[in-house]
Amino acid sequence: MEKDNKISIYTVRFLPFEIDVDIESGTSILDAISKAELSLSTTCGGEGTCGDCMVEIITGNYQSKTSAALPQKLHDERYVLACLTDVQDNLVVKLPQYQQLSIRGIADSSFFDENRDNISGIYEINPLVKRIELKIPDPTIDNNYSDLKRLQLEIRTALKIENADCDYSVIKKLASAVRGNHGKIAAVLFKTDKHWTIINVEPDTAAKNIYGISCDIGTTTVALNLVDLANGEIICTVSDYNQQLKCGEDIISRINYAQKPGRLRELHELIIRTINNLIEKVTETAPISSSEIYSVSVSGNTTMMHLFLNLEPRYIREAPYVPTVNQVPIILARELGLKVNPEGRVQFAPAVGSYVGGDITAGLLCTPLLRSSEKISLFCDVGTNGEIVIGNKDWLMTCACSAGPAFEGSGTKCGMPASEGAIERFIMRDTGEMEYEVINGSKPKGLCGSGLVDLLAELYINGYIDRNGKFNTDKGYSRIIEDESGRGFLVEKGANCYWGKDIIVTENDISTLIRTKGAMFSACSLVLKNVGITFDDLDAFYIAGGFGRYLTIENAIRIGFLPDIERTKFHYLGNSSLLGAYLILIAEKNREIVDEMADKMTYIELNTEPSYMNEYTGALFLPHTDMVLFPSVKRALSK
Repeated sequence: MEKDNKISIYTVRFLPFEIDVDIESGTSILDAISKAELSLSTTCGGEGTCGDCMVEIITGNYQSKTSAALPQKLHDERYVLACLTDVQDNLVVKLPQYQQLSIRGIADSSFFDENRDNISGIYEINPLVKRIELKIPDPTIDNNYSDLKRLQLEIRTALKIENADCDYSVIKKLASAVRGNHGKIAAVLFKTDKHWTIINVEPDTAAKNIYGISCDIGTTTVALNLVDLANGEIICTVSDYNQQLKCGEDIISRINYAQKPGRLRELHELIIRTINNLIEKVTETAPISSSEIYSVSVSGNTTMMHLFLNLEPRYIREAPYVPTVNQVPIILARELGLKVNPEGRVQFAPAVGSYVGGDITAGLLCTPLLRSSEKISLFCDVGTNGEIVIGNKDWLMTCACSAGPAFEGSGTKCGMPASEGAIERFIMRDTGEMEYEVINGSKPKGLCGSGLVDLLAELYINGYIDRNGKFNTDKGYSRIIEDESGRGFLVEKGANCYWGKDIIVTENDISTLIRTKGAMFSACSLVLKNVGITFDDLDAFYIAGGFGRYLTIENAIRIGFLPDIERTKFHYLGNSSLLGAYLILIAEKNREIVDEMADKMTYIELNTEPSYMNEYTGALFLPHTDMVLFPSVKRALSK
């Protein structure tokens, strides 16, 4: 394409978002990224010295300057710095920090086996959708019931029900369906509020299986299962980044983004596109036709559900913090644009309040908490937003806090999700020698949440940082370095790293991590105080979330992220939101349980709690201002 003045115009496509922008020749890729309204870290202000804006050129010609921040090896493999590279052709550019990936702990089908004891008694196969094969009698002078009436009579007999409604889409094709193939058909029905509706009819020779999708919509990532509804088998599980990330890393940023004209629709389309891409993946893997998917079960926080449904989210963050809907009615898949059978239905785990959503109610299904009336337990979902529930079968109290994305791979200089190349474990010897483990054993690319917790704990216990998270330079540790951006800890030199760049954790990173752990601990503490108990009174402490599953408990306690209680009380759940969505998908009973549970929860709005800021401020130290709360840490420091 060219303008009238002969300036060439080229199209740049950014992966994995598949966003196209038209750019004048000579424009930097960094400016193209900005025009595409994508975010990419540039701590040096676009001077080409930090190396944070590295991208990969998949196709097309470009002009790029070299930089010491980008090793020659990567430059030869068509990696460039976006700030130093000009567009000279139509380009396809991949943003490495947003690559599609299998994020460990987010999408792992082993979660069912690992939590079998927790969900015993609620695992049954009785989905809301059924496929039954029928023989519809031909009409006669004596049996002159309409086609629909004859179909309904056969369904009543087969399912032993009083009646079944029928979608208009079915009625339109019913005449030919019941008269073809000698009246042998298959009917697909969906149950809503204890009433069945016929949602499809097809020849009985058609594919006999019906499938469902269970989906966890997270602020950072989306995970999805393809499930055979005949037996509850999880056929495959996939995950990817939520494409809304380009509009903000947390829910507040996205709510603000949605306030401009057209932006709410954009956010809605981005999450639908994310889910549809994952559906395409699982149907190709299975392989099955998307038309065989008749039921979708979705869990996610309240903001994600509003954006998924294209609902105004602004009142979630404005006093008195009331969302449009908590318990979403069942919706037709075609109304949302999902790439499943258009007559399929979508059901939702219910929310409780603006900041306690269906991801929490779904997650609680995965614990024994709902089946005990004596013991009190705490459920904590660790993610970009932190949610806490305390109680038992008879009563439940809940609240939420904004933890930030630090433990999910964003918000720190070298943070990344728990995927291949992430440093996940740290051990520091008394000599100062450091050992670490990398997921899949490859060269390190960065640090995931569990690695950051380990590192922070080791630095603190060994005296390399103080309670404020500031580096102690008096110890003369060679790994503590200082440059124009301040002090930092050299985790690994670039020569030994995948990207060829030093992996460094800065004091600013540590401050971010302390704020995150402080938000979680103070929210837990406040909820307990509201019911007049302490952490020691808990029978169990359930840790949910993909990050929580790989957390080193001892180190999480040392930094004040988790309470200093008996270690046997801690239980990992992994991605309980996805597991809960699966349980709702496969059994009507589980949907009823989660609806009843949501109704009995008492929701505490932290924004209106006068004592919350005192709790939060007290938690902004390692491990806390009140060391009495952490006796084991005090003992470790005195050695």
